[in-house]
Amino acid sequence: MRSIDVWARMGLLLLLGGALSACGLVRDYIQEDRKSSYALPAFTHEAGDWRTERVRMRDGVELSTRILLPKGVERAPVVLIRNPYDLRFLFELSCDLFVRYGMGCVLQDVRGRLDSGGEWWPLMNEQADGEDTLRWLVQQPFVDGRIALYGMSYLGGTALAASAGQLPVEVKTIVVSVFGTDLREVLSERGLMPHELLTAWAAYMPGRESKRSAGSAYRKMLAHRPHLEADVASFGAPLPFYREWLTSLQPGGALWQRPETEALRQSPKHLGIPMLLVGGFDDPFLPATLRTWESLATREQSVIVVGPWNHLGAQGGAGVKVTGIKDGLEQWGTVIPWLRHTLQGVPLPYATGRALIAGHGDPGFRELPTWPPPTQEQVLFLDAARAVAAPGACASSSLTSEPDSTPAELSYRYDPLQPWKSEGGARGIAFAFLRGDGVEPGPVEQTWPCEREDVLRFLGAEAVRDERIAGRARLRLRVRSSAEDTAFVAKLVDVDARGRALHVTDGAATLRWPTADTATLVPYVPGSEREVEIDFHPTSWVLSKGHRLGVWVSSSSHPMLSVHMNTARPWYEETTPVVAQQTVVLGGEGGSRLAVPLEAPITPASAAR
Repeated sequence: MRSIDVWARMGLLLLLGGALSACGLVRDYIQEDRKSSYALPAFTHEAGDWRTERVRMRDGVELSTRILLPKGVERAPVVLIRNPYDLRFLFELSCDLFVRYGMGCVLQDVRGRLDSGGEWWPLMNEQADGEDTLRWLVQQPFVDGRIALYGMSYLGGTALAASAGQLPVEVKTIVVSVFGTDLREVLSERGLMPHELLTAWAAYMPGRESKRSAGSAYRKMLAHRPHLEADVASFGAPLPFYREWLTSLQPGGALWQRPETEALRQSPKHLGIPMLLVGGFDDPFLPATLRTWESLATREQSVIVVGPWNHLGAQGGAGVKVTGIKDGLEQWGTVIPWLRHTLQGVPLPYATGRALIAGHGDPGFRELPTWPPPTQEQVLFLDAARAVAAPGACASSSLTSEPDSTPAELSYRYDPLQPWKSEGGARGIAFAFLRGDGVEPGPVEQTWPCEREDVLRFLGAEAVRDERIAGRARLRLRVRSSAEDTAFVAKLVDVDARGRALHVTDGAATLRWPTADTATLVPYVPGSEREVEIDFHPTSWVLSKGHRLGVWVSSSSHPMLSVHMNTARPWYEETTPVVAQQTVVLGGEGGSRLAVPLEAPITPASAAR
């Protein structure tokens, strides 16, 4: 059977909606397609009938919980999924697939959403409710003593939160896609908020039911000043959880002092069971996914899979496609064998303690001991000399391998009322549910005019061979500003022989939060010189022979990131923006420079999984 493209598949499911639950023929078709597309083994069981129970939590709140077992089976290993989304039928389909391999499935509405009681407060109740649900589950006669926690995105967060406490011995594994345990970098880019992630999601998920006009609410929130009151402007009442996010963007915010948040962050260090992690290089949760893997106590028994995917498991952008892999957030070809192994003892067809990586430009998955792999740091200096540009490329200054001994300066004017429009990147999920209002993520072609004056472009020499960037690039900028505080935003671009520039990765820093390890905000005197270090989003990118690496420096990328208002007040409290004169210092001792982690040499790809 010909595999359905991931976007066509999502469109089909959304079109059919709840009818999927009632139509066995549609379910059969979808599951057969999954089996064929991912080369899964033959089904062993048929699905039984759903039944619903109300499970009481420790504070008396009852959560709606649905149970599905294989037909004719009274006891089975069980997969637990805890869900906040109105698209319940999508996860019913996941349960239906598990059941066809002899596993039971428990699908629960989280507190404050759908048919469950209680108040909706994202993530804060998931540890206690997960523990209580597991305590109930291990006592159920249909459970044979083996349980897996499973979820994608927020559902993965509920699985990780449940693991932050004392897990019952019956829990044998955790499978999580596009989420992680340390969310500090995900929620705050040096004090800037990823609107396309958090504000868009809050507009879609403000209360018990998802907001159907979320796009309109999102646009209204973006336009309102002060942004701290944008919730009232859009919904008529405050969203307490969103306000807590805003006021926790700076170091040491109240959200990071909560015991639930700290327990989640520390949980991988204490986990005693193997984990399967799935991430995407164009997914905003990748830093958290990687930190979970890096701190995982059972890493030798676990596996991480990272592909060139966005938050829906699709490859975005034009012209950079990895053809030797299967798109799709679920990655059933890896997940189903993992669950059958950990819950049923079926031999695992791939090694543990490994990273399966497919980056932009790779021909397929590579199996590595870990990721990022060993790299050599290439240092490129920002130089005021004019670069020889490819035909059609914007005029640029140079990226050079040798520093210019003569100091130089380049300046631009940054007006917060005219921010640079986001094009591509990995910080957004609005595209997934705001019906065209979201920014397309991934390696998107850059289309803003070369005449735009609030950006400094630097362009390197042509690559003499294929080179793979693997990990985090870092940009050290010596800067001055006329503002009391401001932002510097940078993106790496891949410029081909025709001058077409594709987004590779990006990052940001502010003057008062100049480095990742800044513990408290550092006051800034306007006009003084300061070094800021921009840590780019992790990436795996093949820069092809003849292509050039570019770095573009500006002060905004909206709405992927909130607009800095150029004052010392938090941007979300400010009503009056200030125009700033920005200066980047080049050359001389300690001049501005870019450090790029290069994996050498490029190794052949393994067989696609």
